[in-house]
Amino acid sequence: MIRYAFLLIMAVNCLTGYGQTIDAVHDAGVSRELAQLRKQKVKDLRYDLHFSIPRDKHTPVTGEGRIRFRLDAPTEIVIDFREAADKIAEVRVNGKTAAYTFRNEHIFLPAKLTQAGENAISVRFTAGDQSLNRSDDYLYSLSVPDRARTIFPCFDQPNLKAVFALTLELPAEWVGVSNTRVTKEEKHADRKTLHFAPTRPLSTYLFAFAAGRFEQRTYRNEGRTLTAYYRETDPQKVAQLDTIFRQSAAALDWLEAYTGMPCPFDKQDFIILPGFQFGGMEHVGATLYNDTQLFLGPNPTPDEELRRIQLIAHETAHAWFGNLVTMDWFDDVWTKEVFANHFSAWITEPLFPSVNHKLQRMRTFFASALSEDRTPGTNAIHQELDNLRNAGLIYGQIIYNKAPVVMGKIIELMGEDAFREGIREYLCTYAYSNATWDDLIHILDRHTPEDLIAFNDAWVNRKGMPIIRFTPRGNTLEIRQKDRYAPGIVRPQRFAVTLAAKGQTDTTLEVNLRDSLVRLTLPFAPERVLPNTDGRAYGLLIPDTASRDWLLAHWHETTDETTRLARLMLLHENYQACLIPDALWLDALMNGLRAETNPLLFSTITSYISTPLRALPSALREGPEEGLLRLSASHPQRSSRQRLLRMLIHSAAAPATLAHLYAIWHDRSEPLLNETDYTDLAYSLAVRLPDRSDSIVRTQRTRLTDPDRIRRFDFISRAMTPDTAALDTLFRSLLIPENRRIEPWTSALFGWLNHPTRERHAVRYIRPALDALRDVQRTGDIFFPRDWVGALLRNHRSPEAYRTLLDFIDANPGYPPLLLNKVWQAAYPLYRANGEVENEN
Repeated sequence: MIRYAFLLIMAVNCLTGYGQTIDAVHDAGVSRELAQLRKQKVKDLRYDLHFSIPRDKHTPVTGEGRIRFRLDAPTEIVIDFREAADKIAEVRVNGKTAAYTFRNEHIFLPAKLTQAGENAISVRFTAGDQSLNRSDDYLYSLSVPDRARTIFPCFDQPNLKAVFALTLELPAEWVGVSNTRVTKEEKHADRKTLHFAPTRPLSTYLFAFAAGRFEQRTYRNEGRTLTAYYRETDPQKVAQLDTIFRQSAAALDWLEAYTGMPCPFDKQDFIILPGFQFGGMEHVGATLYNDTQLFLGPNPTPDEELRRIQLIAHETAHAWFGNLVTMDWFDDVWTKEVFANHFSAWITEPLFPSVNHKLQRMRTFFASALSEDRTPGTNAIHQELDNLRNAGLIYGQIIYNKAPVVMGKIIELMGEDAFREGIREYLCTYAYSNATWDDLIHILDRHTPEDLIAFNDAWVNRKGMPIIRFTPRGNTLEIRQKDRYAPGIVRPQRFAVTLAAKGQTDTTLEVNLRDSLVRLTLPFAPERVLPNTDGRAYGLLIPDTASRDWLLAHWHETTDETTRLARLMLLHENYQACLIPDALWLDALMNGLRAETNPLLFSTITSYISTPLRALPSALREGPEEGLLRLSASHPQRSSRQRLLRMLIHSAAAPATLAHLYAIWHDRSEPLLNETDYTDLAYSLAVRLPDRSDSIVRTQRTRLTDPDRIRRFDFISRAMTPDTAALDTLFRSLLIPENRRIEPWTSALFGWLNHPTRERHAVRYIRPALDALRDVQRTGDIFFPRDWVGALLRNHRSPEAYRTLLDFIDANPGYPPLLLNKVWQAAYPLYRANGEVENEN
C-alpha cells in the first residue's frame, strides 16, 4: 500500500504528460486559459455550416463554415481544428483572404485582421472522420466533450453558446437529421440539399447531425410530435417504438410539470443506431441511442425494461439540465449528469408502479458508485480539468451514480419542496446560458437553513468513501468514521441501525453521523448491531464480527426488501474489502438465490456470484454450477431463470455445465434466450471448447439475418479462434486506431482476447495495451479509455499480471492522473487478488 501511495503522490504532483507549454493559451487542445480568454471577448456567436456528404464512406466530407461574432476591440482569434493543416483549404476574415498560422490544433488569426463590432470568419475545410462515425450507408456526428473541433473549425468550449444554421448536401435517397427541422429541401439528380432552421443557443458538443439510410416513424399525441429514425429490421423490435414514444412523451410531461417550464427546444427526435458508443447522447432535437438499449428481446427482464425507461428519461431530462442550462466548464459535467440520473429515477416511478423504486435506486446509484469508490482510482465528484482534451476522463460511476446519492442527501437535508423551488430558480436564472455547481449550491443554500456549503465540500470536493465501523460495548454503540484519503474528514449522513438480542424486541435507531466518533446509549445490550436498515448509508460499513457472521447466515431471511438489499450490499462491500472468505460468501449468495422472490434483488445476487464462483478450484466448481443450473430450470420466475442462464453463459466452466449449455445452443431449445443470448453463448462455448470453435462460429453466423448484427458478429468472432498466433495478430491490429473505430465492438472483442481461460497467454497483452492507452484516449470517445482498460484487466488475477501493471506505472512516473485513475479502477480485481486490499484493512 505504501508503494501505491507513493506512486499516486508522484502522479498528482507531475505534469499531465501531454506536452504542456508555458503559454497554455496556445497549447494543443482547449486549455482553460484559452476558454476563459475567448469567453471574455467573443459575443453573439453564430455558425453557418455546410457539409457535403458523399455516398462512399472513404471519400472525404468537405465543408464550409462561417463564424460570426462581435468584438469590443481587435484581438487575436484562436479557432480550434484538430485535423492536419492540409485539411484547411481557405480562410477568409471579413471578406478577405487571410494569412493565418496553424499549429497545436489551432488556426491563429492576428488581431490586425479583426475589428471592433461584427466579424465574420469563413473556412473551407475537409472534415475529420474521427467524430463522424461513418459506415457504409450512414453516418452520425458525436462531438462530446471537445470533438466538434475534429469535424469543423470552431470555438469548442461549453460556455461559448452559439446559434447554428446547418445545410447538408447528401445522396438523394438518404435521410438527414439535425437539431432543428428541415425548412427547405432541394433536389439535383442523385443529390439533395437540406436546409435546417437556426437553433437556439447551443454549446458545440450539443450540435449534431446524422445522415443515411434510415427508416422513420412519427408519433403524434396531445400536441406532441416525436420522430424516430432507425435501421432495425426485426418487426418485433420495431413494434417497440410505440412503447418508446409513450415513455419519451411521459418523461417530457413529468419534466414540464416539475420544472414549471415547457420543453425548452422545439423538437425531440431521436436516432437509434447499431454500435453506438454510449447508451444515449442528448443532442438537442436529435438524441442518439444505442439500439440494444432501446430494442429489447422478446422476453425482456425487469432490469432491461427499467434500464430502457431510465435511459430515455435521462436523455430527456438533459433538455433542461445540460442543454438549457449548461455547465460552464467540463469539470462540472456532473452537474448535468446528476440531474439526468436523479430525475430519471423519479420519472420512472409512475410508469412502473409495482416496482420497489427505493430498491432500484440503491441498486443503480449506490452499488454502481461503490464499484469505483472502493478502488485506488477513486476520485472526487468535482475534478480539476486543465484542458478539454482530458474531459472524457472525468466521466465514470462517481459522476453518474455517486452524484445522485449525494443529491438525495441534499434533498433529505432541504426537503423536497425547498429543493424544487431552488431548481426552478436555477433554471430561470441560467436559461440558455451556463452555470457552475457552486452557482447552484448558492441558490439551494438560500432555500434552507442547513449548511450546504460545508456539506458540499465534504461530499463533492473530496475523493473517497467513508469507512464506518460499528462496535457495541454493552449498552453503548461506538460508530467510528474514517477516510482513507483525508484523515479527519467527516461526511455527514443519516441512516438507521437495528439492535437485536434474545428476549428483546428488535429496535431501530436513527443515526445522525456528524463526527468521526459517535457514541450512542442503547436501550439494552445488543447481541447484534445491524447497520443501514433503511439503505440510506453510503460507504464501507463494517459491523462487529458476531453481527457480520449472523448476517452471512440470515440476511436472506429479512422480510423487508429494502433492508434485505441493504444487508446484501453491506456484505458485498465487506467481501470486496477481503473481510469475508470466498467460500462463505458463495454460500450466503446461494442461500439467497434459493429464497429470493424479488426479481431485482435476484438479479443483484446473480451479479455478485461470478467472483466467488471463479475463485473456487476447478474441482469444486461442479457442485455449485449444478445447483445454479437446477435453479435456472426450476425457479418460479421467468426473469430469474433467464438471469441465471445469462450468468452461466459467461461464467460456467465445469464440463457438465458446458455440455448442458452446448446442447441448449445446438438445439436452440431454450425459449428464454434471445438472439443476442445465443450469440453470446456461441462466443463462450467457442472459447471454452476450442476443438469445436470453428464449427460453432460458422453455425452461429448462419443463424443471423440482420446485416448490422452480422457485421458485429464478423468483427467480434475473430477472437474465438484457438490459434494463439492469430490472436496475437488480432491484438496487434487493435493498436491501430482505424481498426477500433466501432468502440463497443472493440471492447467486446478485447474482453474475449483476455478471457479467464486465456489469462496466462493474455498477460503479454497488458503492457502494450497500457502503452497504447493515451492513443486510445486521443482517438476514441469519452468512455473508450475506461472500456479499453476494463476489457484488458478485469479478468486477470495472477501475480505476473500485477507485476506487469506495476512495472508500467513505475516506467511512467508522470502519467496523467485522470488516466491513471481509469487504470486503477479497472485493475481492482487484480489489485484485490494480490493482497493489496487486505493491507488497507
